[in-house]
Amino acid sequence: MLLALGSGAADAFSFVALGAVFTSVMTGNLVLFGVAVVHADLGAAVRAAVSIAAYAVGVLGAASWLRDTGPAGSGPWPGRVIGALTVVPAAQAAVLAAWLAAAARPATALQITLITVSAAAMGVQSTAVNTLAVSGAATTYLTGTLTALMTELATTGSPPTMRRRLGVLAAALAGAALEAVLLTWVRPTAPALPLVAALIVVTTVVLRPTVPSHRRS
Repeated sequence: MLLALGSGAADAFSFVALGAVFTSVMTGNLVLFGVAVVHADLGAAVRAAVSIAAYAVGVLGAASWLRDTGPAGSGPWPGRVIGALTVVPAAQAAVLAAWLAAAARPATALQITLITVSAAAMGVQSTAVNTLAVSGAATTYLTGTLTALMTELATTGSPPTMRRRLGVLAAALAGAALEAVLLTWVRPTAPALPLVAALIVVTTVVLRPTVPSHRRS
């Protein structure tokens, strides 16, 4: 849920502050790219295309790193997954540093750089979470999450999974709302929200108690 909150905040930040583009909602970016092409809006097309490409690179890199990695036999958070997730706060820290250096008013070239870094981080995050194989816990595929939740409500879905899906959706909404508040009232700190969310997750899983293998069995 914290990662979903962070992705909601990152998307709100990029859409409001970096030129109406998303860094985790690639469906939205595909639509924005198509509209921009028809209207010959080069700036919007470049932003959408860069975000899609950076997200894809993040997924590709994380998938290569996490090949043949799974939760079985290594606890709920395999070391390689934790390693991949450390990329997310590192990237968000770079976004915050650049944002502050630009006095919260980045020029176009820096906006595109920030989009690239944030979208790549979201691709890594999404792939790492998928590797955990926890049903209903996707942190970026929220249209699919909502679709699955409504389908489960209409049929015979698992209550724990439905609660998890609802929690993820609520967290993403909360992240976007909180980010809007920061951008309105404390603009220089706006990129700190996705950074803090990711940092809490990584710190928590790194410092988690180790369960002996005989107890896991």
